[in-house]
Amino acid sequence: MTLISVISVMNGFQLGFIEDILEISSYHVRIETKSVSLPPPIIREIEKIKGIRALLPFKEAQSMIRGYFSELEVSLIRGVPHNAGDLDPSLREQLNIIDGEFDLNTPGSIVIGSELAHRLGTGVGDPVFLIGMAGPSFATLQPQELEFLVTGIFQSGYYEFDRRMCFIPLRETEKIIPGERNTIYGVKLEDRFNDLPIIERIKSLVKENHIKIVSWREYNASFFGALRMEKLIMMILLALIFLVVAGNIYHSLNRAVYERKEEIGLLKSVGASPASIQTIFVLEGMLIGFIGGLIGVVFGLAISQNIDGIFSLLELIINGLVYFAARFIAPFLGEIFEEFAVFSPSYYYLTSVPSRTLFPEVLSVFLFALFSSISAAFIASRKVAEIKPFEVLRYE
Repeated sequence: MTLISVISVMNGFQLGFIEDILEISSYHVRIETKSVSLPPPIIREIEKIKGIRALLPFKEAQSMIRGYFSELEVSLIRGVPHNAGDLDPSLREQLNIIDGEFDLNTPGSIVIGSELAHRLGTGVGDPVFLIGMAGPSFATLQPQELEFLVTGIFQSGYYEFDRRMCFIPLRETEKIIPGERNTIYGVKLEDRFNDLPIIERIKSLVKENHIKIVSWREYNASFFGALRMEKLIMMILLALIFLVVAGNIYHSLNRAVYERKEEIGLLKSVGASPASIQTIFVLEGMLIGFIGGLIGVVFGLAISQNIDGIFSLLELIINGLVYFAARFIAPFLGEIFEEFAVFSPSYYYLTSVPSRTLFPEVLSVFLFALFSSISAAFIASRKVAEIKPFEVLRYE
């Protein structure tokens, strides 16, 4: 129950981060060019590859942004086609537009993150100003303010994106930093673990040396590796619970063998083999592991699927107790009641606690619980071989 509940919540956080990064920022495969863009025939051929669900060209630039009454803020400007929402529907879905629309059809339009909008003090329909560079040559570049109109505000749930990221029409990117910038093509796959064969297929179509193709495994290797290590260490630490359980089962069955040595001696005296008697205790351990593991799975799934409701109930109980206690001491110390929240939005960037339950992990936890119980029962039942029938019956 503990393992399934904790791992489900950890999956919720980690998979949420991974999906935000892959769906919004890095994509499953990135095709980086040193030219302005790929030829249209090659783009059409790439889109036809089985397993690819979206292909979106974009350009990126770092810039500064401000509102009418705000200080300058650092921002990551991403230029995308005006119909990016149609080319990549999952991008618009993952961004989660909370005000306005993901509309980049109008020149000078911009879609910004909710945290950035809060810092700038702007909303839909308000202007913001980006710092661009202009001049006839590189040596004479001068900063200039470019006005954009906010058409949408998104809240992805990933703080760095909501705090820094902006989307503008692809053609407007040149105004931020002049000169031709490399076009990046973000490719989204139906199965991100099928990236290697699709990369090989793309390489067969794009044979120029100036093309660089990067998988999500390479582009986010350090971050995803850290998440994997975090989950592995957490599972190992929580799996220590099974050692305690196995120890309890071992001592319980060891005591049972000692208490039943008369019956064991009698069975041996009438011809029962030690292995057949040992099987009785192994089956008992297996039943303990199976029934206990099944109960744990049921409760673990119930908790992981209703984690928000459980936290709400916990907050309700604690707030009720604190309220009555505060009312009791109010005549002496005054009003000191403050509402309690397990994950308060004031401290955590959360609106709810995410939870994802994966069947292979649930099955692995159950089988490991069953295996530890059977192993403990088998070790404890080895005492059966040490019991001598004539010694037991002599004292009876």
